[in-house]
Amino acid sequence: MRGSSAEEVAERVLSQPSLSGLQGPTVSPVFCKSSQAVQADYYAIVVCVPKKALYKSVQQLRAIGGSGVLISPLTYIFDEETPRWKELLSKLGL
Repeated sequence: MRGSSAEEVAERVLSQPSLSGLQGPTVSPVFCKSSQAVQADYYAIVVCVPKKALYKSVQQLRAIGGSGVLISPLTYIFDEETPRWKELLSKLGL
């Protein structure tokens, strides 16, 4: 997605209801070489959305200037510390 800064792109992404992700979007600069200078005119956006919200999310990305949308299935999400893990550690006395 084109933008003047990562913050500006993040604001556009967060303005859309389906694109907040788990904790917010990841916005990373894409460095392009033009006129012998390296600059970041594009930003890569990563968001996690439920499968049922996929089409709506793609529409929202396009509405704010997103292009070249790539979809990858998310197989696992490992939280910082899951309730079951905490329970296991507690039962083991660790």
